[in-house]
Amino acid sequence: MREGQDIGTRDGWVRRSLGDIASRITVRNLSDNRNVLTISAKHGLVSQQEFFNRQVASSDLSQYYRLERGDFAYNKSYSAGYPAGVVRRLERYEAGVVSPLYICFRVNGEGADPGFISHYFESGIMNDSILRIAKEGARNHGLLNVKVDDFFSLEINLPEPEEQRCIAEALDAVDRSILDAEMVELKQRQATSDLVSVALSRMRHDYVQLRDCVRPGIPIGYGIVQAGPHVEDGVPYIRTGDMSGDIIDPDSLLKTSPEISQSYARTRVVAGDLVVTIRATVGKVMMVTPELDGVNLTRGTARVAPSDALAPGYLLWALRSKRAQEQFAAAVKGTTFSEITLDQLRDLTVPIARERTDQEMLVRLMDASTRRSAVEQAVISKLRSLKRSLVDDLLAGRVRVDVGAGR
Repeated sequence: MREGQDIGTRDGWVRRSLGDIASRITVRNLSDNRNVLTISAKHGLVSQQEFFNRQVASSDLSQYYRLERGDFAYNKSYSAGYPAGVVRRLERYEAGVVSPLYICFRVNGEGADPGFISHYFESGIMNDSILRIAKEGARNHGLLNVKVDDFFSLEINLPEPEEQRCIAEALDAVDRSILDAEMVELKQRQATSDLVSVALSRMRHDYVQLRDCVRPGIPIGYGIVQAGPHVEDGVPYIRTGDMSGDIIDPDSLLKTSPEISQSYARTRVVAGDLVVTIRATVGKVMMVTPELDGVNLTRGTARVAPSDALAPGYLLWALRSKRAQEQFAAAVKGTTFSEITLDQLRDLTVPIARERTDQEMLVRLMDASTRRSAVEQAVISKLRSLKRSLVDDLLAGRVRVDVGAGR
């Protein structure tokens, strides 16, 4: 759903406040449930222990809110791509607890389907409404100042309950197809990783620190600390959020002023360089394509210029290898915020095949894997595009669902 779009009300649709169809949850964690949940925009309400191998919350969880499967929570933290925060529904677990900073609620079934409400919030259709009730100038530590009463006064456009259910089922079906395609791509990657590990075990190789695998005179370093306001005619820069797939889309990059970019000229990348995430999702590695030549980086990413002594593309695989990824995971384990220092990145040890012909053979294996991944990612991209179209049409009421068709 496009932000700011006024969908109005369609024939048979009614406008109701969230407070009319949902009730706030304020049940405290008196049963000492230890399944502390956090909101992931992609995965929904997830266990801190399961997804991050650590629990950020304090040991005393008695003041946390207890949620049951099907309940909702709103995280008022705003971030890139989610200017109004995130509302997600608990689907993975029977129960869990969340920070009292969240606004929690349960759809009470009075003319509203929980699945429909979940997709409604996920679409972003409510962003402008939430931002209107947020008090400007009162943001603190990345939180929007959204009052509970104002949140429950938000209005939602609802078709008849049966049509809501059908819309939710249609969007759920696309979500399942996306998840299935992602699992196929993930299994394919794992199979390739296993194959490469077997091949490497049969080659003569050494474990070398990353600092010794880069071109002389081009140290490993991060980029712009503060990019400033986005400018249309500036220099593009890569953020951690731009590295969600195997390819960085040049058209999606934000731009900073030439003056700011020039002050960080040492970390401008050239084709063949590697970009490594050192904050948030630590350890994501991508190669710079010719289209990205001259682009800058932000503080959350680091430039690695592979040594000419290595076969082209080899260091990309070495940093994606199981050994390197285990070191990334170990470096952030137990920390409250996922981040590694440049020294930790430089000290990373990677497997280096001694013979260049062996390096080239491993690169060919990885290139074949990348091509297969590209096919799967194209499928995923088409499914996501389909979902965006369905969301625009179904949640706006431009395309109506024949609720009697399936009877």
